[in-house]
Amino acid sequence: MMRLTDTVRPARRGRPRGEPRPFDFRRPSTLSREHVRSMQIVQETLARGFTTTFASSLRAVTQVSIREIEQRPYDEYVQTLPNPTLLTLLSLRPLSGSAMLQIPLRVAFAATELMLGGRGGPDQPLRPMTDLELSLMRGIVELTLPEIRYAFEPIVSVEPAITAQEANPQFAQLVAPTDMVIVASFDVRIETVTDVMTLCIPFSSMQAHLEALSDTSRLAGHSAERVAEERARLERHIVASDIAVSAVFRPLTAASREMTSLQVGDVLLLSHPVEMPLTLEAGGVATHDVTIGRVNRHLALQVGDPVPPQRHRRRARVQVVRIPT
Repeated sequence: MMRLTDTVRPARRGRPRGEPRPFDFRRPSTLSREHVRSMQIVQETLARGFTTTFASSLRAVTQVSIREIEQRPYDEYVQTLPNPTLLTLLSLRPLSGSAMLQIPLRVAFAATELMLGGRGGPDQPLRPMTDLELSLMRGIVELTLPEIRYAFEPIVSVEPAITAQEANPQFAQLVAPTDMVIVASFDVRIETVTDVMTLCIPFSSMQAHLEALSDTSRLAGHSAERVAEERARLERHIVASDIAVSAVFRPLTAASREMTSLQVGDVLLLSHPVEMPLTLEAGGVATHDVTIGRVNRHLALQVGDPVPPQRHRRRARVQVVRIPT
């Protein structure tokens, strides 16, 4: 007699399950599959740019290929970096914060040796680079800045620039230790030297642009009729929205003591010529010149020419006139 525990369960069909992976509910992953795909396109373009730049600068056989893209806390990423290494901090304006390009010392020393006329062999020292060697590597990284700009164009237009170079990862504090970063790893081969290079970007800097790109991709799959319907619905809501409209005199400035010493009956000279029109502002944006008038027993404004976008009215000084009682 076969016991219940001896019952043979039928094998499940379909794809085999992978190994279990740890998950921290305090720091859930926010890098979606669409985000990873967008960053993968950027990094593949960047890898081709790195290959071209390194090969033309070093006059050596060079290959850079993307390995993986992952999201992890900044502290965990720093713990994986060797000390010393070559860290180049990059500003990617208008993105907030900085990015960090980490080049292994074996690759950096091989590159500097090739630039100085050597062979760039695999036997390289494990020490911080000298000022001369850092200057040579800074020149190489500067040549890759146009490639970084070109690679990020599908997501956001950036202007990369080198801000600093470091050897100790603990001294390069991009974000808080628990903040999430996007880490792209590249396999680099220069002649016979191979190693892994990484590019670290704060996720908070890229999140808004990645989500905007995902929304654009979803709308691209919609039909033209649906897009037109959504645009018409949005226009109806905008037209029905209330905004504050005001007629503004010439801008004025006054000292604090003048405003605190005002008394009942004082007259303020606005330095606004009578023939000068007022400025109509809608939601704080200047739109038209207007002239004060009267319709029946009510004050009114007659709309004139649109306000040129480059016009700037010079500020005048407030004058206080006290009329004797």
